[in-house]
Amino acid sequence: MTEKNNENLSNRSKSYFKYLIFVLMLVQILDTYSTIYPGSIPSLIVAEFLGGLPPNEANSTIALAGSITSIGMYFLFFNQYLVDIVGRKLMLAITVVGMSVASLGMFLSVNYVMYVFFGFFLNFFFMSDIWLIIINEESKTNKRAFNSNIILMAGLIGAIIMVICRFIFITDVNPNWRGMTLFPIILGIPLSFVIYFTLKESSKFQLMKENKEQKSRNFIGDIKSLFQIDDSKPYIIILIISFLFGFSNLFIGLFEKYIADMGTISQTLVTIIFFLTIFTVMIAYLINGLLADRIGRRPLLYLWACLLPISVIIWVFGATSTQSAFLIVFMGYALSHIAFWGLWGVIRLITLELVPTDKRGTGLGFRSLIGGIGTTIGLLLSSLTILVFGLGATFLIFVLVNLGIIPLGYFFIKETKGVDLAEIK
Repeated sequence: MTEKNNENLSNRSKSYFKYLIFVLMLVQILDTYSTIYPGSIPSLIVAEFLGGLPPNEANSTIALAGSITSIGMYFLFFNQYLVDIVGRKLMLAITVVGMSVASLGMFLSVNYVMYVFFGFFLNFFFMSDIWLIIINEESKTNKRAFNSNIILMAGLIGAIIMVICRFIFITDVNPNWRGMTLFPIILGIPLSFVIYFTLKESSKFQLMKENKEQKSRNFIGDIKSLFQIDDSKPYIIILIISFLFGFSNLFIGLFEKYIADMGTISQTLVTIIFFLTIFTVMIAYLINGLLADRIGRRPLLYLWACLLPISVIIWVFGATSTQSAFLIVFMGYALSHIAFWGLWGVIRLITLELVPTDKRGTGLGFRSLIGGIGTTIGLLLSSLTILVFGLGATFLIFVLVNLGIIPLGYFFIKETKGVDLAEIK
């Protein structure tokens, strides 16, 4: 069996591995763009579709609509459940074409209901963990975090492209938010064909299929099996952490609307903040990539969970300044993105390293489902809180929930650095 495994793994040449990384970089570029561009235009959506409402009512409506679109994230679970049945490659291609089709629907929207519907559909596909499963199953044990974060850093090109598009389409004189949907529309479909026809199925998935008796999968049984793995207790805690993370970070989608309401920073300067923030996010990926395989995953979990509330406090109050708003907001918002994406990356990596190969897609998908439920509940509650306290105070109330991640991680999460993915049971 060992000889057969080694023979299969040896078929993965260095040139193919480099090509795989390149294609997964393109996927992450598309995914990054599709994830963040809706959050760069909410004030324009309000102006076109909800222009007659007072600010707090409009913000509450956006939060309520966000809770509806976040339900689309639940599909990520079923998406990634299928990853363990039909394979990694096919489902990756489907998620890529899905982002393209959803963006096309948003482009064609003629009212807010239609826009929200296709935003809901977009949530089916972005921020998928399929690429992460593939690269980790193809990487050496001591290179998993490094390779994952190299792809994440390449994905920042998607953020750069988003900012360039915002400079082109979103101006103070004649803003055109529909132009922001063009990039995923153009890239998604051809990239899905490249994935389906040129990539190989992940080696560990192939070995799992060959080494296990073929038997029918039972959906309920597969879910129950996640709680029967050796690391079931840490896995349950990572689900709770994912819920808290999704629940608490509504500022990601409504930052631009808050800044527009405050009126201290122009749209052009907001675009500059988005642009500069891209490069600061690299700090999170570099720290995760360089330190996660050295000092472990847990110390980084504590660091990011502590930094996130502090950073939001800085820019929420900074936006009220009449003289230094741009500088203070940029510093705080940059720290928010460092902490947000750093924490998100560590949570995903720990989850991947707790679940066996034949349940990995299901395990990561179920984590996405729990995180999505947290997001939905957070947005529903925030839509009421905004009416009473306003948008800025609501950001502060909810982001403090991230501090609860620290004791959960310290007392209940095991260190997964150096774990052999093939040996997880």
